[in-house]
Amino acid sequence: MTIRIALIPVLLLSALPIWAQLDGFSKQQLIKYTSQWTGPRFEDGRPKVATELLNRLKDGDTTSAYAAWGPLRTQYGYLHQWEGNWLITNPAKRLVGRVFTCQYMPGRPEMANIIEGEHITETGHNERVIDMLQDGDVVVADMAGGRVEEGIFLGDNLAVGLNQRTHVGFIINGSIRDKDGIESRGITSYSKGTWPGIYGDLMLTGINVPVRIGNVTVMPGDVVVGDTEGVTFLPPQTVSDVVDYAEVIGLVDEWRQEKFIATQGKYKPSELYGRTGMRDLALQKECEQYVMEKLTEKGLKPVTERKTWHDSGGCFPRQGPFPLPFPTR
Repeated sequence: MTIRIALIPVLLLSALPIWAQLDGFSKQQLIKYTSQWTGPRFEDGRPKVATELLNRLKDGDTTSAYAAWGPLRTQYGYLHQWEGNWLITNPAKRLVGRVFTCQYMPGRPEMANIIEGEHITETGHNERVIDMLQDGDVVVADMAGGRVEEGIFLGDNLAVGLNQRTHVGFIINGSIRDKDGIESRGITSYSKGTWPGIYGDLMLTGINVPVRIGNVTVMPGDVVVGDTEGVTFLPPQTVSDVVDYAEVIGLVDEWRQEKFIATQGKYKPSELYGRTGMRDLALQKECEQYVMEKLTEKGLKPVTERKTWHDSGGCFPRQGPFPLPFPTR
């Protein structure tokens, strides 16, 4: 991939210190490749999604599944944003934050000597990455494509130091050490396994560059939503619509489950679902009323003021400005 490889000549040819060598994408490149984002940015060029939206993701019932479906697919066409199969610490605490990426590759002596040469007696490359993190950043580290053996990024000491800087967890497409120590501190982490040693023969080849995590291409400035099932990476321009969708569909699901339980099997699933609306208009109206009242109780804007709407399983009739729940192009 030319975007990723383009960084390496800079690493090999530059005589500047490591901080300059591994700045990753320039500010101009980050703006170029995230040009659909028109909001504020960090000084390094990363999109800076509003804290208010992050809080709504945290405080609501947004799961990685809610985030991966709805507008992300049907409105924006992002089909590969979810990744599962993680070793998770403190899985009950959802992980929400802005993505900060770093990329590691298997070592090559002539490259590693240049990348690390000037700092060989100072500090490790993982520590330098952690030093760059800000409040709300979720570091997403690709350890040579998910290496567990000798693919470690940190143990419990650095995990505590990281958490004190960011106040959120982290995602390692590789391994961690001291899992019990990390878990006992209440830190949420996602990794592919544990390894008792250090990072081994890996070299840091990119900071704030695109990285591949499973089937997902992750960009700096994405917003990540993690839960017990997995993680979804949201391009920044999609976050507002995803939150709007997740808040409503969560209430629709809540009403439907309560209805199944309260009536002890009276209704068949097909009676509480529908492609364009429920069979029973009275039930549909009841669902609509439930959602609207709950939104009012939570101090959230009504459905009619939300920018996009997607499949509710029949709770809201499919009419007016709301798009169909599948791509039309």
